[in-house]
Amino acid sequence: MVTNSIGRGTKTIGINMSKKMADDLEKRSSSMHISKSNYCKIILQQWLDSGKNLTLSEKK
Repeated sequence: MVTNSIGRGTKTIGINMSKKMADDLEKRSSSMHISKSNYCKIILQQWLDSGKNLTLSEKK
């Protein structure tokens, strides 16, 4: 994960993900006529606002 400070109160975070997941994000954001980064911000903010915990486990 790469982070760079851009401007006051903002931070850019770059992540690597599978091509399939990236293509899906691109398709969904395009259907809403918004950028991929704005789409990601919306869905992440909705998850944070929900207060739900994310459970992670190892793949075997």
